[in-house]
Amino acid sequence: MATTDIPLEKKVDIAASFIGDSFLRVAKALRKLQDDDPEIFLKVAESLGISRRKAYALARIDRQFTELGVEENRLYVIGWSKLQIVGRYLTDENAEYLLQLAEQHTSHDLEVLLRGETPVEDAKVVQFYLALKDHTRLRAALVKYGAVVSGNGLAKTEAALMALVDKAISTT
Repeated sequence: MATTDIPLEKKVDIAASFIGDSFLRVAKALRKLQDDDPEIFLKVAESLGISRRKAYALARIDRQFTELGVEENRLYVIGWSKLQIVGRYLTDENAEYLLQLAEQHTSHDLEVLLRGETPVEDAKVVQFYLALKDHTRLRAALVKYGAVVSGNGLAKTEAALMALVDKAISTT
């Protein structure tokens, strides 16, 4: 029976049964669905409560690391988040190096290292919950003080925030 002969509901049931087991099984199922029946790939992901971005990332993780022959146990230890990060830079030649980096660093530090920067030692996390208008104002201020628009987010926010803080302190 061809994959296209299986009703959407059955495919959702099959993929849903993988969710509790491991992300690699979900990744493999999503990749197969993406390859065999791409027109319902996103419908199944949505039905499972997986965002478009995560569905594509999981399918790509399976594709990349299966082709490289990396042991599943190693991938489980690293985790899907870090595999997604190193996957952006992955080649046959640098795979082992990137996997070692992922094993030794947090997701944040891994991102920083792969941008060619040095992670801040003993860094502290600051998280804000802002109203849209306040977020817009903060974003504009950070850009004014050196942050760089990158996709939907900003890069170099830490340096920009500290420049803004320095300015505020120097004027008081």
